[in-house]
Amino acid sequence: MPAVLSKEGGLMNSPIGQMLFKNTKHRVISGSVIFIILFLIHLRFKKTKPRDYKILHHIQSKKGKGNVDSVFFKRMGELLKIVIPTWKCVEVLDISILTVFLVFRTFLSIYISSINGGIVKAIIAMDYKQFVSRVFNLAMCSIPASFVNSYLDFLNKRLAINFRKRLNTHFNDRYLKGMIFYQLSNLDARIPNPDQRLTQDIDKWANSLANLYSNFTKPILDIILFSKKLAEILGWRGPGYVAIWYLISGSILRVVSPPFGKLTALEQQLEGEYRACHTDLLHHAEEIAFYRGHEWERKRINDSFKSLMSHSKTIINKRLFMGCFDNFLVKYGAVLVGYTILGLPVFGSGREEYLKKVGNDASAITRDYVRNSSLLINLAKSIGRLVVSYKEIQNLAGYTTLVYQLREVLRDLENDKYERTMVNSSSTDKKENKQVKIDMNKGEIIESDVIRFEDVPICTPNGDVLVEKINIELKPGMNCVISGPNGCGKSSLFRILGALWPISGGKLYRPKLDRVFYIPQRPYLPPGTLRDQVIYPHSKLQMLRRRVSDEDIKQLLKEIQLEYLIDREGGLDAVNDWNDVLSGGEKQRMAMARLFYHKPQFAILDECTSAVSLDVEAIMYNHSKELGITLFTVSHRQSLFKFHDYVLKFDGEGNWSFSKLVHEQH
Repeated sequence: MPAVLSKEGGLMNSPIGQMLFKNTKHRVISGSVIFIILFLIHLRFKKTKPRDYKILHHIQSKKGKGNVDSVFFKRMGELLKIVIPTWKCVEVLDISILTVFLVFRTFLSIYISSINGGIVKAIIAMDYKQFVSRVFNLAMCSIPASFVNSYLDFLNKRLAINFRKRLNTHFNDRYLKGMIFYQLSNLDARIPNPDQRLTQDIDKWANSLANLYSNFTKPILDIILFSKKLAEILGWRGPGYVAIWYLISGSILRVVSPPFGKLTALEQQLEGEYRACHTDLLHHAEEIAFYRGHEWERKRINDSFKSLMSHSKTIINKRLFMGCFDNFLVKYGAVLVGYTILGLPVFGSGREEYLKKVGNDASAITRDYVRNSSLLINLAKSIGRLVVSYKEIQNLAGYTTLVYQLREVLRDLENDKYERTMVNSSSTDKKENKQVKIDMNKGEIIESDVIRFEDVPICTPNGDVLVEKINIELKPGMNCVISGPNGCGKSSLFRILGALWPISGGKLYRPKLDRVFYIPQRPYLPPGTLRDQVIYPHSKLQMLRRRVSDEDIKQLLKEIQLEYLIDREGGLDAVNDWNDVLSGGEKQRMAMARLFYHKPQFAILDECTSAVSLDVEAIMYNHSKELGITLFTVSHRQSLFKFHDYVLKFDGEGNWSFSKLVHEQH
């Protein structure tokens, strides 16, 4: 035994030690208390893992990140304007109905408390008739009480659904406005997993907000009504003592409470990273399978899941620490205060007056005790819920941080501003890499019937200059092929032309974007019918408005030798997973059918015939020219040069040349 606890000296021989350890029972209790205190201190100051510190520092780097402060309330005010746009909206009606039923439930609780007291009095007084009457009254009250409880739960869930619907509609409209959805994932570095923000984070925010209203309104109503009823019976000292106790408890909890808002925000970010690992595995399953990369992916997924679980354990450890304080202060401390208040009528200064009033009737005293204890328990629960609900506000603050950050980023992108992590090439220290704000579109974009680049630099969003300035002009009918090594700027040129990347200087003349069509090497085949694959992104109604019939669609499929799909798949209305059903060559031919349907002025073709035979390739290119589509093609295949009139060459060193092709006469 350590010296401090030994019998010869130290704590054992001190007056306190003799009091604590004078018998085995006291030793066990004292030892348990010391162990629990040390264990709680260990949990309270348990270190977060280095990676979690890095993410948590990023969350804390801006004011209001997960804190319940003025920034949180300001952000909540802006988000509330989205989910509750006017006082006439259905959400206001739901909140009003919810408030009415919360008040009704409180009155029911008060009435049931008096019935419970009457039942106990009837039992002690052995009054059978009154006992049956009181039990019948309780049974009658249980019917509306059951409905009220279920309806309150229903209203909370409906309110959460309405909040989520409003917020999702708002964000989806902004996310899918123009090229924002592309820029958010490819240009801006602030939100690595926007799908997580747009789905789970918004859902949790809506549920947290809907529950918070009930969890705050109900206790406040209960406190007011129960306090009023108790004051009529016990005087204002009773509810006053309870309020003072919880005020002290709330202050203590406020000081010792960990930053659950920040921890919640971090947990959601880790959830997003873990989900992204599975998403990548799903999207690139074939390539990973060819590389036999399952072990690497398993390690990546397991490491991500390990970080998530480690942080989740940290949160539940901290909640264990806070739970001990909650139970001690809110639950057991409230019991001590409650018994003190319940004893006031019998042991307090008004003892004689009370006993005279009830005529020293034990059954009446018991009735009042049961009734008062029921009221007091409900009052204590209400105040306790109000005190510990600070944790719920912290969780809401964490979700608000994530949702509001999405709103800020979308707003910046709408104003042509984005942030990226800039790498300091002069140093290998990753700490020197930082996110910087970049203003888009420093150049000028002018609508025109031609494509003309005037002193336009070809730059990546990171600021890497691939070509300092390019000056070319393509008029309708000037079919051009682009060639050059990988990374020379071919795809970058198209991204600038298609408004995917910003123009960082010069002047760009181009037609309206709906007159420029893009066909990639791997075309996108959305879920839908066979017809949808041809007319995407049009709907069938838009197709009919263009006076295009199903027979026209069949003819387009015939042009690119895919008419057999109509019989094989069961008609144009057949629905299938077209990415699995069609081969690589069929997918590329389907994309060309889509091009023929839209008949744009200019077509950007990015290695879009790499999986088709030369004869089919010739058919597709010749038909494009017959339709009057000016081709802008990226390809390394020499067989395509004969379908073009000009060539734009990049050498990979920042140089370029634009010249007319001379075809051999046969």
